[in-house]
Amino acid sequence: MIVKPHIDWFALAPSLALLAASGLLLMVAVFVPRRGRKSTSAFLAFAGFVASGIWAAFLDDRSPHAAALVHDAMWRDRWGALAQVLLAGAGAVAVLLSYGEKMRDEHVAEYYALLTAAGAGMAFFVQAGNLMTLFLGLEWFSIALYVLTAIDIDLVGSLEAGLKYLIVGAVGSATLLFGSALVYGTTGELSFDKIGAAGHAHDAMLVAGLAMVIAGLANKHSVVPFHRWHGAQDALAASSAYPIPGLATGHA
Repeated sequence: MIVKPHIDWFALAPSLALLAASGLLLMVAVFVPRRGRKSTSAFLAFAGFVASGIWAAFLDDRSPHAAALVHDAMWRDRWGALAQVLLAGAGAVAVLLSYGEKMRDEHVAEYYALLTAAGAGMAFFVQAGNLMTLFLGLEWFSIALYVLTAIDIDLVGSLEAGLKYLIVGAVGSATLLFGSALVYGTTGELSFDKIGAAGHAHDAMLVAGLAMVIAGLANKHSVVPFHRWHGAQDALAASSAYPIPGLATGHA
């Protein structure tokens, strides 16, 4: 008999609301005529972020004490709920701003689907309670952002920027994953609170693993000093998007 952990669906509601909106938007891309696709997609994406924000506000009000979920895989607390409220608000603003921009009709529903999927991944990420869910949440919204970067195929350099973003993000993900392996190999634990209580504070392997975890997260978010490498990648993308006259034809 399989013993299943108890799942607090209310705590997962902000992420699930955005995930449901993303699924509906993929259906819009298939079944809604092109003429009304943009307005329908923007409405569903905005409604998804508003619903996520409302659920997160209720979660913040009804979570006076922090509690672990799904065998310490996630946390239900007021700080995570507050972060989800802020993410939902930022996503709703992004939908309103993007609605006024010119987009290809055949990709507009996919754009909003990826936007809500990225929001769902961020809402999941801020509730992470161990190294595994931290990595899953990070990659969840990172992959959506990679595709969003390259979705505008009419924009010069869009595909190249998406590919470079993927490569830079993969370096950060690999560093984070290798550091997590070192931390788990030293402590035998995945959850953050148990790692802190493992009693290996002076173990060189643990220190190296934690340093790699921090470096991986910093690289994914372009924190100093990793911003210099990301800035160099942006400069290369800009130079390729606006080539120097003569180089395209082979004449220096």
